[in-house]
Amino acid sequence: MKILVYLPRSLGASLQALPCLRSLKENFPTASISILPPEKFAQFFLSVTPEYSQVALPEVKEIAGLQRASSRLKKMLFEVGLLLDETFASALLFYLARIPQRWGYDREGRGFMLTKRLSLKAVDPQLHLKYHYLNILEHLGLKVEDRPYHLTLPSNLLTAAETRLRQAGLRPEDPTVVIKPGSSFGPARVWPLNHQVGLIKKLISRSYRVVLVGSQASQEISRQIMPQIDGRAADLTGQLTLEETAGILAMARVYLGNDSGLTHVANFLGVPVVSLYGPTDPHLCGPVQAPAAALKKSVPCSPCSYRSCPYDHRCLENISINEVMEFISSFMTP
Repeated sequence: MKILVYLPRSLGASLQALPCLRSLKENFPTASISILPPEKFAQFFLSVTPEYSQVALPEVKEIAGLQRASSRLKKMLFEVGLLLDETFASALLFYLARIPQRWGYDREGRGFMLTKRLSLKAVDPQLHLKYHYLNILEHLGLKVEDRPYHLTLPSNLLTAAETRLRQAGLRPEDPTVVIKPGSSFGPARVWPLNHQVGLIKKLISRSYRVVLVGSQASQEISRQIMPQIDGRAADLTGQLTLEETAGILAMARVYLGNDSGLTHVANFLGVPVVSLYGPTDPHLCGPVQAPAAALKKSVPCSPCSYRSCPYDHRCLENISINEVMEFISSFMTP
């Protein structure tokens, strides 16, 4: 049997789908399972999920592209398509590709294109993303085991990360805290700058080494942080690929981040994680495996979907430097 799994479009959601992918493989051990990841994360998934074949398709943005993609998939003769992405477009792609079995949630009016569909009612409790995806398999009567999931990086990424840290004056054995200071989603998910500066100063005073990572969104904030800490951190923001960043995370003693894909990369690598949640709910999208701490303050305006807070950003302002430091210190203790 040939199965194609359409992964969610965000990095964090795609990672939370991996336990579902593993359960699928355990239910169909002789099947050939392929994944269709987001185009911009394709290389990352090639590195961390070598056990699955990968179908590389460009993001479909127009009718002609949809026709080309569906024609290509049709020739691959997949028998089952599991849609963990919940858009109308993904279901339409599998429908036009004539994949005989199409499984997924009935969302955005796409139910008529699914052969086995799971509908959710407004009164149904919201599940964490990990269980939201596993729920599809349970609904189909398949066996699901809830156990930790661990990412394994290829040795070349670990070697490259060690070299990069040494070039920055750090050793792999140093007590290193890796921090993602910004968010590509927007400033609403970013811990206030003065809090980050204060925390880094505390870390340095205790002889911890600090590495800043993330995309160009984090680079903008790191440029404001570095002068205030006299440059006493290794700033790698905006300089690394996702695969290279994963290698750096694997070297960390603790990772500090927000609601983002890197938080889940670190969590699945087994790195202790301290994650700060403001407008979103960690019970739905936070790290799911120990050791991890998700800090969130109860405020009347959360959850929200604002990219930039229109008020006083109290959800993250109220998370103090001392309580974050306390969790980091607890994870630093052997």
